[in-house]
Parts: sequence; structure tokens; C-alpha cells
Amino acid sequence: MNFTFDSASNYWSRISRFTTSFSNPDTALLSTEQILITLQQPYSNHNGGKLAFGPDGFLYISFGDGGSGGDPLGNGQNRSTLLGKILRINVDSASGGRNYSIPVSNPFFGNSSGYKEEIYAYGLRNTWKFSFDPPTNRLWAGDVGQNAYEEIDIIENGRNYGWNKMEGFHCYGTCDTTGKGFTRPVYEYPRSAGASITGGYVYRGSLLPSLYGKYIYADYSFGTVWALTYDGINPATNALIQDTNFAISTFGVDQNNEIYACSYAATTGRIYKIVNKSVSNLELKIAIEGFYDSVNDKLNIRDTVKVFIRQSNSPYNLIDSAQTTIDSMTLKGLYQFNNVPNGKYYLQIRHRNSLETWSRSGGDSLKKGNILNYDFTSAAPQAYGSNQILKGTKYCTYSGDVIQEGVIELSDLLYVYDDVTFFETGYIRSDINGDSIADLDDLLAVYNNSVGFVELIRP
Repeated sequence: MNFTFDSASNYWSRISRFTTSFSNPDTALLSTEQILITLQQPYSNHNGGKLAFGPDGFLYISFGDGGSGGDPLGNGQNRSTLLGKILRINVDSASGGRNYSIPVSNPFFGNSSGYKEEIYAYGLRNTWKFSFDPPTNRLWAGDVGQNAYEEIDIIENGRNYGWNKMEGFHCYGTCDTTGKGFTRPVYEYPRSAGASITGGYVYRGSLLPSLYGKYIYADYSFGTVWALTYDGINPATNALIQDTNFAISTFGVDQNNEIYACSYAATTGRIYKIVNKSVSNLELKIAIEGFYDSVNDKLNIRDTVKVFIRQSNSPYNLIDSAQTTIDSMTLKGLYQFNNVPNGKYYLQIRHRNSLETWSRSGGDSLKKGNILNYDFTSAAPQAYGSNQILKGTKYCTYSGDVIQEGVIELSDLLYVYDDVTFFETGYIRSDINGDSIADLDDLLAVYNNSVGFVELIRP
């Protein structure tokens, strides 16, 4: 926990760890507090900060430069103080009379110059929000400027980011940056565009594919939300997502890596989920009979399934369609529809070697910006007319309609028989169980369903 407090007319920052309640894991037990770091703050501003565990398992901590204006105490460049830094400590062990230890790979570990060994990076003004991007292991930070530029940095071990000699790409006051080894930011913006950056996250969700891999951040004073594109090689490019009237104080992500923004206000503060209000989202869970392994509860092969959105009333006109890959482990796939107005619809499901399946009677609601979670596997009535087969604990779409005429019959059997005769291999419709060859197992699967004369049931 990173928090501030006043004591004896002084300002303090403290990093503490707590044990959570066994009965309520969302509750920390105050009696278990273990103080890691207590730091006196010389001024009342720049006292916020961030905590996050990195991919290396170490705890990263940010502290502002101490406050006032222009860093009058020179803390940003002073490696003998923790102010104006990002720290890295190991909370899984203790050493040196501390409730933590220093990673040996920290840049000043074991130094004899009086530099703080906790320092990971320095020369920062007020990096009160930072985040890790797990796929790249980059540490992104938004550093609030003084009066001219806000900046975005990628923080690396031992780097000096220039404050208070530099603000963004520019000299702060009169200075000589030649040979100083200052690390420049990835991006900056001037005070005409904002006055206090709020660092965010690289988007790794699925509902906003156009933003995937982009750094989402905001300006607290202006309420603008941007997406920064940066590949580590070419200059970063910036695009406006939304111009709000919110004081955006922080961002967060959920278990699906979808992103949220928090507006700060005395009585009207809110948490907002960032969505695309021009599209309707469908997360579909479906199991395909021939592919489904009921013992391990997964598909033998990931494959594409197409979904058609149809009106819920006769003649059930086609509104839109989309295709996605169903994940073999979760049995889920995400679909997005651009042309579906808010309303109630039937979902028409089609896989290359399965019997077409429609969703339950009456249809389900799709709304732009929202997500409809539809699970065909949980119960027979999830499919129109209960047109599914039970394998283990999951309901599956019938396999074997390779002709795609809406019934599994002799013509499907003959089609598979011909491919079996010639030992056809690869991604073919007659490969019912997804093992990349048409053989007796596939023929038997189609035969069993054709004997039952399994037929499509639709509204």
C-alpha cells in the first residue's frame, strides 16, 4: 500500500504491506501492517505514487520529486534520495535491517557513493502512474511536466530521464544536455493540449481491436483520452479517443484486459469502461461434436465459426455476420458486428462440417457498446428446438453436415466416404474430428448422425 499522511506539520509517504482477511480477501487487517519505507516529503504536492509488481516478481514504487515547483532541492538528479525516482525492491526477503532486500541487478546495488540502492530509474518529476505491458515487458510511465510539456517514458534499469534539467525533449531553463546521458521520452505534448498527464495501460483486451497494443492514457486537467502507437523503432504517433469533461485520475484493467477510466470528483466520481459504442459484441461459447474432447473439456482443434445475426421475427432477415476462431481451451470466441441496431435477434451458427444451429426461442438482445455472452454448451434449450447433442457435461452442435443442406443424411455419408477412400488429408470438411485426415472415425461419426436423420430445426 502506498499512502500519505501528515504528522507534526510534516508530510510523509509510506509503503506498507498487510495480510488480508482469510474470510474476506478484499479486506486488509490493519493489525498486520509491516512498514517497508517511510519518506518525509518537503512540500505538500507530488506526494502521490504507484505500486506494481513487475514480471520479475519485484515490487516497483514511484515517488515524485518532493514538490513545490521546478524541483528546488534538486531531488530528481540526486541519487542519494528516493524522491524523483522509480524504485525496485524484493519483498520476498529481508536484509540490512529492512523488511525487504535489494535486487542485485539494481543499478546502484552495493555502491560506495551513498546512492540509494533501491533506485531503479531517476530524473523523474511526478510519475504517479506507471504500468507494465506483459507481452513486451515494457514499463510505461506518464511523467507530469512543470509548465510546458507532459511526457511519456519507457522506464529502463539505471536510466536518467532528465528532470530537472529537461522537461520532455526540451531543456528546462538554461542547461547543457550534451553528454549527460539523459534518456528522452517516447512522446511529449505541450500545455496547449493538456496540463497533467495520467498514465494508463497498453491495451491487450479483445473488445477494441483497433486499440490493441496501443498505450491508452489521459490528461487530468483537460479530460482527453488518447491512444499512443509506438513500436520501439519509429516515432510514436498519437490519436484522440475521447474528449471528456472528466478529471481522469487513473486507469485500470480487468481480468480480460479490458480498460477502465476513473473520474475524480467529490460527489460524482465514476468508473467508466472504455467501449466502442458503434459496434455490438458477442462472446460465444460453443462446442463442436466431432472436435470436442469431453474427457479434457476442450476442442481437439481451434477452428473458425461464422455467426449470422437475424431478425427475431419472421421472415428472420439477415442483418449482419462475422467470423472468429473458437478457442480450444475456453470454447469461446469474440464477434463484433458493425451493422446491428440495438434490439433482439437470433444467432445463426455455422461451422464447416457441423449442422447449422440457431439460438434459443425468442432471440437475445444486442446493444452497441455492450457484450452479449451466449453459452450454447450449458443447456439443451440454448439451441433452438434443443438441437444439440450431449457429450459429457457439454451440449455440442451436431457434426457431419458437410454438404451444408441442413440435414445429416446419405449425401453427407457418401461425401466423407469418397474422401476416406482416397485418404484425403488437410483442412477438409470430411475431417469430422479435426485430426487432418479423412478416415473410418470420421465416417462412423457421420453414419451415427445420419442414421438418426438429424435435421436442422429453425424458427
